[in-house]
Amino acid sequence: MQHGCNPESDARKNKIVLDLQQRFGALERKHPNRHDWYSLKADKIEIFITDSQAHYAERPWFDMERRDIKLLAEHPAGFVVFILGDADTYLVVPAKRLQDELKNYVAGRRKAPRGFYHFNLLLPGKAFAQLPNFDLHPYLKNLQLIQSAIDQ
Repeated sequence: MQHGCNPESDARKNKIVLDLQQRFGALERKHPNRHDWYSLKADKIEIFITDSQAHYAERPWFDMERRDIKLLAEHPAGFVVFILGDADTYLVVPAKRLQDELKNYVAGRRKAPRGFYHFNLLLPGKAFAQLPNFDLHPYLKNLQLIQSAIDQ
């Protein structure tokens, strides 16, 4: 399952994949150029896993392609799992909800490359700096969101 240039990040992502498989069943990769994008339950659920540790003075830092967020948000049950420094601390964010919040996106001091969004977690972890009014607390370790989508 090794696929990136950061073994520690790959290990955290692999732990999330194993945890998701134990809870929900087999995950499949349906996007050959997106190694962190998985399908579950015969494509009923789409999950993109992204990981970051603290980066210099910033707290966990993520970048996501606009088109990935858009494609996930178009799926009836697309989710982004943001790993927050260790595999036991993560957010499960419905992609549609993230997409809706992007209208409030405030670029940081470093401008994201064209086609990407950057997200830095503000401490104590209630919101991303670029989405300051998007309360992340309801998404912390909330696997029930995926279960609810499966049950529908």
